[in-house]
Amino acid sequence: MPTKAALDKKTMEELKSALVEKRLNLLQKLNQWEDNSSPSGLKEMGDIADIASQLNDEALSSVLTEVEIDTLRQIEFALEKIENGSYGICEGTKKKIPIARLKAIPWTRYTVEYAEQLSKNRPRSHRSDSLTHFPVPMDMDNLD
Repeated sequence: MPTKAALDKKTMEELKSALVEKRLNLLQKLNQWEDNSSPSGLKEMGDIADIASQLNDEALSSVLTEVEIDTLRQIEFALEKIENGSYGICEGTKKKIPIARLKAIPWTRYTVEYAEQLSKNRPRSHRSDSLTHFPVPMDMDNLD
């Protein structure tokens, strides 16, 4: 049973709009690449879930950076959470994520405190901004 976040309707709409806008910007980058390099067309494939299932990681990596790919996945996950009512709740602590953090990083899945705990437990050799970008785990069962 999802825990409801204490976000008013206006704030939720603002956050959803920010997520959709960021996703659109990243998908436009992907479509721009497609317009310049591929006659078959990614546009007809639909949303990012369809695109991700059609492209292998190597092809996607040549267009978008690792951080952008992670961000797209996180945005899709955040939009799903808005739909199922669990948006704004830290996946690690089950506490409400502060609105200021959600406005800064609307796709965030964790409170700052939990994100710091995760960054201490995971070596992040190539990124110093580990609080803002967390890859979506491939194995969703091992989030504990």
